[in-house]
Amino acid sequence: MIKQTFLILSFFFTCVAAIAFAAEGEQQTREVVQKTGDVLAVPIGQQSPALMASSRPHSGMSKSAVQAHFGAPLEMHDAVGNPPISSWVYETFTVYFEGDHVIHSVLKNIPANGATVPNVEE
Repeated sequence: MIKQTFLILSFFFTCVAAIAFAAEGEQQTREVVQKTGDVLAVPIGQQSPALMASSRPHSGMSKSAVQAHFGAPLEMHDAVGNPPISSWVYETFTVYFEGDHVIHSVLKNIPANGATVPNVEE
């Protein structure tokens, strides 16, 4: 009977010690993350109403129609992949083409506070 009691108490204290040790290790891990974690600010994708309402190419326009309406792009990226997708970069938006026709145009993120947006392609 004494041996059984001793084994039960021994098992109980071992479990309590293991739980306490695990909780302490978890708390230390949380503290390290909280002390060394970096803050990453991600834009929410909101644009000014004026920019959202601005004219930009719509799906189905030809390259010649885009250039006639919006002028020459700042950059022209060659087609890649199959189907071939190319892009033209303008000051406030980028246009994506499949072959000779627009498939999408995307506004650039222009922060309201004038801060610069890092180039993620570098």
